[in-house]
Order: sequence, then structure tokens, then C-alpha cells
Amino acid sequence: MLAVLTSLLVVLSLPPSVAVAGPSAGPPGTLAVSIRTPNGVPASVLLVGSRERSVASKAAAGTSSTVTVPTAPGTVRVEPQPVVSAGRLYVGTAARPTVTVRSGVAATVAVTYAAAGVVRDLHVTDVGPSSVALAWTAPAGTTVKVRRVLLDGTSAPNGGQGTLLVTRGVTAVDEGLEPGRQYAYSLTERVAQGWTPPVTVVVGTPSGAADDATFVASPGTLLATAQDVVSAATTGDGVTVVLADQVTTPAPGTAVVLPVSDVLPGGFLGTVQEVGTDGRRLRLAAGGLADAFDYYALDVPDIAGGGDDGGGVAAAAAAAAPSSGQSGGQPPSREQREEAAARAAPAAAAAGAQVAAGAAVAAVGVDCDDASEASVEFSPSVSLGGRFSARVDKYRVLGVDVPTGASLDMELYADVTAAVAVATSRTVTCGLDLPDYERSLSAYPVPLAFVFTPTVEITVTGEVRIRDIGVSARAGFRVAGHFGATSGSSFTGSPVHHATPLTPVAEANGEVRLELGGDVLVGPGAASEDAGVVAGVGGELKPLDASFRPEFSVGHGRFDACVEASAALTLGVHVTAKAWLGSWSASRTVSPEALQRTFQYPGSPWHLPSGCDEAPAVDPGTTLLGPGVTKVGDSVGGSADQWGHVEGFVPGQKTWVLSTGVMAHAVGAPGDFASTGLGAPGDEMLSAMSGRPTYDAAYYQVTLVPTGDTLHVRYVFASEEYPEYVGSPFNDVMGVFVDGVNCATVPGTSTPVSVNTVNPWSHADHYVDNQNGAAGYATSMDGLTVPLTCSVPVTPGQPVTVRIAAADSSDSILDSAVALVDGGIWTD
Repeated sequence: MLAVLTSLLVVLSLPPSVAVAGPSAGPPGTLAVSIRTPNGVPASVLLVGSRERSVASKAAAGTSSTVTVPTAPGTVRVEPQPVVSAGRLYVGTAARPTVTVRSGVAATVAVTYAAAGVVRDLHVTDVGPSSVALAWTAPAGTTVKVRRVLLDGTSAPNGGQGTLLVTRGVTAVDEGLEPGRQYAYSLTERVAQGWTPPVTVVVGTPSGAADDATFVASPGTLLATAQDVVSAATTGDGVTVVLADQVTTPAPGTAVVLPVSDVLPGGFLGTVQEVGTDGRRLRLAAGGLADAFDYYALDVPDIAGGGDDGGGVAAAAAAAAPSSGQSGGQPPSREQREEAAARAAPAAAAAGAQVAAGAAVAAVGVDCDDASEASVEFSPSVSLGGRFSARVDKYRVLGVDVPTGASLDMELYADVTAAVAVATSRTVTCGLDLPDYERSLSAYPVPLAFVFTPTVEITVTGEVRIRDIGVSARAGFRVAGHFGATSGSSFTGSPVHHATPLTPVAEANGEVRLELGGDVLVGPGAASEDAGVVAGVGGELKPLDASFRPEFSVGHGRFDACVEASAALTLGVHVTAKAWLGSWSASRTVSPEALQRTFQYPGSPWHLPSGCDEAPAVDPGTTLLGPGVTKVGDSVGGSADQWGHVEGFVPGQKTWVLSTGVMAHAVGAPGDFASTGLGAPGDEMLSAMSGRPTYDAAYYQVTLVPTGDTLHVRYVFASEEYPEYVGSPFNDVMGVFVDGVNCATVPGTSTPVSVNTVNPWSHADHYVDNQNGAAGYATSMDGLTVPLTCSVPVTPGQPVTVRIAAADSSDSILDSAVALVDGGIWTD
């Protein structure tokens, strides 16, 4: 227990202990202790009897209080404990130093507190790795002594021991110190009766370690070790703690810091609201850093990441917690802390590995509203990271301009990977509670942590069989600013959001909604539930609000082959003054506007596999382009499902097919029906050729450099309009435009190839009737041309642009297609 406990320090004016006779028989009596103090000053009076020790305490509010304590018969020694309030030392005087309590009889005693001496506001003005500067307020001529004690587990912060410092007026500077050590500085003042009890502050010099805070504990603050705590229990709005016998009872209003334990996995920082008459049982309410420290500074440039953090922080903090084996009032030595830190690292790693081997990596079943109809597995991985810097200052330590203020500068995020596998025949909603994920920012002198408590909800619509659907994301926030007692507050914030979708494998595509998020809490005691801990920084963090749906409609040839994924980060983060400045109201919060929004991840929505929504890319160098041509550039027009590389349009050869509908529907048996209205625009050049409006156009355009003087393009035109609509306005058309001139004409004529110009009744020698399946053809189109070749003279070495297109005419149903034979664009 690193405590600035004035009652541990020898008070020279206290009377010697009085020997007490053995216990008396009979029922107990009572002792009514009437305590008077200046307004706003708490008090604690120790009552020492023959068989027990009791405490009568007064809260800071008001000027008087009477506490009746059941007391065993006998002589009771009355020992008012010195207290420090608002920087001033107060001592109590009992009307009688001893009181005789008789069985069944009520005894009384009055205790009056008054300010002792004239010195006030002992504080630290500068602290470095090897030096500490102190100051206080006192009239000229006041005589004081300032002593320093190294708190190494072997010595107490006793005002009569330690190294005497040289004082200059109302200041003292101590040099030659060691980094990462704790020192107690005690000031006593010479008064008429002798020397006052000491007022003590404790300083932790900076060590340079990332998770090691520099601090100045306020007078009276109790930093308890595990040995100082008998038991602790959360109450929903605070903690009830029972202290060990060796710990001096803190006065009401005093700050108490409890270490990490099974009950308090995040430790606890609170202020004393009530003291039991046994002096051991305290009721604590959650407090802030300024309740316990005059100065606190912590800089963590890189919050350790790697692996899942579920359950890891409590184990790490417990391993790092002081275990000095000392009596109350002693902090761990530097060597003990280094040893504890060495134990903490493997403890945290082991805890992280345990989670990683379970829910973090392996797929887990998710509870669904109708498990008999669904199989939903979820594979989560969550780890926390970022950076953290905080300052709390009451006395402008280290040149900070704002007295009684706090400054924060942090970036905190969760690295989340969430993968879902779904097999269901109906709409289901599923949920899963994930473990708490924690990162310790510092374990000493006060446990400080970053905690994320997420849940998962998955909604599946329709018959779906899909796996590896999900997102890997870094999601969080940056916040920086300050609270000041005189300057108010000012904070800015921004999101941290980067994401990459997983590539799903779909057997039966469908809609999946994935939400992963929950509460985030940063501050002292953050991992301790049901303890009324106030979020220093807290609120909602939802890394994933994601949806996955088919890019194409049901019946589309690529329905199962393309998923549209979108994901967003939702933040509802606020900063609460009380967690840092203690006495400030918990309702005083700052909510930066930039941290109250939903943010789409950059790149969202995605199409998976990448580019599946686009027309497939062509590699003319290996397929479409033949000898005698060099590609300069090419492009495809139309939607992704209108273009593909298939067999069936030319016996024994593969072709690149442009369709006015779904290309996949054009491949198959004649009994299949290829008719899809895409609602896509037509083509101006084809509309001009047809004399009617066109729809659902698709084209391939390539600019190339010929080496020969004659360019050839080999193609097939096919249509579902055959034969019923020959001669009608539904005259689906195609074209092969070389530098804007169509060369796709009926051989021996200048007539463009179309449904009305090549059919069973016109130029039938160029027509293939496929209604019953022509030999060697594997297309659903009822009719098509034989492979035709258009030839155009060109100038070797001069670029030529070739544009091949097809479109529906007059309406957008009953598809048509043009097929380009592999190697079918060449020159000689």
C-alpha cells in the first residue's frame, strides 16, 4: 500500500499507550463520539479498547456529527487521526484521551478538529527521472522540515525518518534520485507545542517504460496492495471493501485505489463514502484520477497488439500487481515490479493464446431463432491496439498551463476479422455474445485499461449456402483535447476505419446481414463490471455493420457468382470529465460530432470476387486476336453478364460472345429460352442501321496496328427471334465497324446481317436452323449464321479501330448475340 497516510507518521504530541485491564463480563456499552470540524473537513477518530478497535468518522459536509459505537466494557483510548483537507492539515483533540465504558451504559466523548500550523498546499512543481521539486504556501519565517524516504518495501514514510532536504523559503529541490522509484516527501511545521504531524506526498519518478506512469499521489491517498485487501464486492454503483488490520483507516472523502483481483479484474479507483465502525469496511464510489493524484502522466506510444485480447488483461494485470509481502503502506520495490512485469508477459500471452485457440480462430455455432432450419457458423478474431497519452494536473506540474485540468490524446481501435458460413433454407436471425476484449494501458499505480464488449447479430434472408463471407477491418477513433477548471473543455475526434472484404464461396447466393459491436470503455477500473465505473472515454463502437447480397437478380446466369458487400463503422463515443478530474459531475461529457456518426469504409461497396460486376477482361494476345495485329487498347461495353468466353457457337472452337441478355442463357440446348430485358441502353450506330430504337446493347472495341493490308473479322450472329419474328419490327441487329464503317454484311451484298436478312427464307445458305439442335452447336438460340468473315483493306502500320456490337431492336426481349471466334481478328 503506497499511502500518504498521516496516521502512519509519528505524532509527537499524542499521549503514550495506556495499559488496559482484561475483558469484563456483561453486555457491551456504547460510546457516542461527538465530532466537530470546520465546514468541509472530514474526520476519523480511532477508538482502541482492550478487545477491539473501532472507528468513528465524519464526512466532509457540515461541521458536526455524532457517531455511536457499540463498545466492550473497559477503558477505550480516543485517538483522533490527522487529516488533510483542501491542502490544509487538521488535527483533533479529544476532551478526554481515555473513556471508561461500562456494560449497558452509554458513554460520551467530544473531539474537536482545528487547523494545525500555517503551512498549506504541499505539492510537487516538477518531477524528472532523477529530481523532484516541491513547494508549499506559508508566511515568511515559518520553520519547516522536509524529509525524503525511498519506498522500497523496507521503510515507512515516517516524518521522523529519512533524508532531510535543504529548504529555500517555501521550496525544496531533491536531486540524485533513481528513475522508476517511489519517494515519500513529508513536511512538518514547528508550532508552539512542538512539531505538527507530517503532511506527505508520494512521487513516482518516470522510468521511461511505455506503461509506467509518472505520478504524485495526493496527501491521504491509499494505494492498496493485494495484502491490504481482505475482500471486495461490487454493489452496482461502487465497491465495498474490507481492509486488513495493518491498514490505517482512511477518512471519508479519501481516494482509495484497489488492485486487480478476481472480483475487480480492472482494479478500482474510488473515494470513501462511508466507514464502518470496525474501521475495516469501506463503501467506495467510483472516482477519477484527480481524486487520487495531484499529477498523473502516462504515455503509451503503442498499445500492444497481436492475437486476441479476451481475458488477457486481467491475467496480465494480476501478474503485474504488487505482491511485496509488506505490511500496509509499502509499495513494491523496483526489482519486485520488474519481476512482476516479467511474469505478466507470459500470462497475457497465455491468456490470449487460450482465446485464440477457442472462439478467436475456430468457427463457433451461433444461436438462431430456428436452429432446426439453419446452420450458421461464425469465426471471429478481435484484438485491440492504438496509442494513449493522458495528463491530469492540479498544480501546473511540468509547465502545464491549465491548473486542475486533464488532457487526452489517443487513438484506439479494434482489429476485427469476422467470417460467416451459412446453410439455411429460410430466413433466420442469430446472435452471439463474444468475450470482453481488453488491453491494459498501465497496471500501476492505478489500473488503466481499454475494454471492448461486443455482441454479434447475423440475419440471413432466403435459401442461402455460402461460406467465407465477411470482412477484416480496423475500426476505432482518435480523440484529443482537454478539460480545464477555468477554460472549460475542447475536444476533436476522427474515425479510424480501414477494411478488406473476404472472398465468399457461394453455392446458393442470398442476403446476409452481419453486425458486430458493443460498448467501449477507457479509463481507471475499466474492466471491473458492476462497480459504477465512469467511462473516461466510452460509448458505442460497432466495427462492422455489413451486408452481403447477390449482385444479380434471381435467374441471372451469374446469380451465384457475384456478391455485393458493403460495410460501415458506427461510433457513439464521448469523453467524461469525472473519470479524469474526479469531483466533476459524471454528466459533464463531451461528444465530438465526428465521433457520433456512421462511416462507410473506403472502397465499400465491393463486388466479390473482385470485378465480378464488370464485363470480363479479354486477353486478345492469347485468344481473340490472331496473326498480323498488335493491340493498342480495348474496352467492353454492357454489363458483366453480357460477355463471356464459351464453346458452342462454332463447332470445335471457343468464341467470345456478346449477348443482348444474359450470356449464360445463350449457352445450352435449343429447348432453353434466352430472353432477358436488362433495361440497358441501345447503340446509336445499330439503331441507325435498323431504323428502329435498340436496347440492351453490348460491344467490344479494340484499337490495333495491322502488319498486313487486309483485316479480317470472323463472327457468328445468333438470335432467339428466329424463326417466328423474321420480317417483323423485332429485327435484332449486329455490326462489325472498322473505323466506323460496318463490314458485317451478307456475303456478296452490302446488306447488314440481321434477323430479317439471314434466315430460312433469305440467304438461307448462310443460316443454321437450331430449333431441334444442329450438329456441333451448343446454344439455346433457335437460329444463327454460319461463321462469316468480313474483310477490309487497311494500311500496314496505321492504327485501326474495330467495334463489334449487337442489340435488341424495337424491344428488349428475345435475346440475340454475336460470337467472335478465337483468333478471329487478323490481317494478311
